[in-house]
Amino acid sequence: MKYWAMALGAAAIAAAPSAAQDIAQQPHYGSITLDSGFIPDPHEVDLQAGGTNDARSLGGDCRGFVATAPDYNLYYTAGSFPLYFSATSDRDTVLVVNDPNGNWICDDDDGVGALNPGIGIERPASGLYNIWVGIYSGSGVYAPATLHISELGMGPDPMPDSAGLDWSLPANFGEGSLRSGFLPDPQTVAIAAGGDVDVREMVGGGCVGYASSAPDFELTYEAGSYDLFISAVSDTDTTLIVNDPNGNWVCNDDGAGFPNPGVHITDPASGVYDIWVGTYSQSGGYPDATLYISELGFAGDFEDEGGSLDWSLPSNYGDVSLTGGFLPDPYTVELLAGGDIEVYGNVSGTGACRGWVTRSPDFELDFEPGSLDLYISAASGSDTTLVVNGPDGSWYCDDDGGEGGFNPGILFENPEGGVYDIWVGTYSQRDPVPAILNISELGFYDND
Repeated sequence: MKYWAMALGAAAIAAAPSAAQDIAQQPHYGSITLDSGFIPDPHEVDLQAGGTNDARSLGGDCRGFVATAPDYNLYYTAGSFPLYFSATSDRDTVLVVNDPNGNWICDDDDGVGALNPGIGIERPASGLYNIWVGIYSGSGVYAPATLHISELGMGPDPMPDSAGLDWSLPANFGEGSLRSGFLPDPQTVAIAAGGDVDVREMVGGGCVGYASSAPDFELTYEAGSYDLFISAVSDTDTTLIVNDPNGNWVCNDDGAGFPNPGVHITDPASGVYDIWVGTYSQSGGYPDATLYISELGFAGDFEDEGGSLDWSLPSNYGDVSLTGGFLPDPYTVELLAGGDIEVYGNVSGTGACRGWVTRSPDFELDFEPGSLDLYISAASGSDTTLVVNGPDGSWYCDDDGGEGGFNPGILFENPEGGVYDIWVGTYSQRDPVPAILNISELGFYDND
């Protein structure tokens, strides 16, 4: 039977200690600091169980004889996992824990085996846990024992059927770094899904499927203002497991449309995302799958894209380096606006942005700002749009914000220094039309 501290009544958790246990004393066998998701799991400590203090004085279900000073101290940062304390020994042992809220929690035989204690805390608090391993009968009697601290279960091998998911292992299919606003979007990785680890036993929380111990892919992500979408596509029913930069586990089965899983992370944190693509059932094979990483949506949203804007490509009409106070102002570029890629759905975070552009930027500006704002606009006899990828990777879009009715314009107040990749598109899908790009510190232009 699992012993959950969340569900315990007054008989098991005493409100105030009355015995000689002293949480302020130095622990006999040391201490450790662990964050949720720690590896290796379990953390184990060999010690001598026992003492001369009768734990019954703590009240509740406390029994046995323990030392005055703690045997071990755990400084723990909680995440999404439960926390388990257990002990194994050839003798009948007991556990006494003082949690970060000052509660005393005790157990005798709820661990692995008939005489071994175990305490499971469903929603552990962050802070200091003082831990005693005692002997059930006999004051001053001592015996060798091993303390086990785990987020997986009780005993020395809480995952007896597998090594468990281990984010510290090298990823099976490599790793990559992405900054918010990345292109092309989505990024894809070909992998083989599945493995021998039963995710339900490892992660819990409704997770299902079978995956390898090592992550399939490791993503280092620099977050911006967009959500993060992780999904997978395969001919087989697959699942997704993600360990985020804060050590939280996120799982999904059919979020991207059966049989494809999808994990949507709102307000994503910057850092490392370890990603597993598992199979729903243990088939014994490793089916081909494609992992999708996007800021636009799940894998099924990209079937008819036809490509994405790519600021890394050479610009169609050249580039220039300008410094604040440049002359002549405006700096102008004659070009053909338009292309065969629809902006809507292919540019992260631009909302209602519309228009048609080429895959490559039309022009690249390397700008060193001065004390003035930066105006980028376009003018044409047709309805045009403007798309800009700024130095920080953010996307900007406009339709009619410039001069002359149908002309687009984007104002950068207190502009950043760096590269601005610029596209001039047509509002509707049509043949390219002549246009003039204007770069200025004085205002927008319609070039009449």
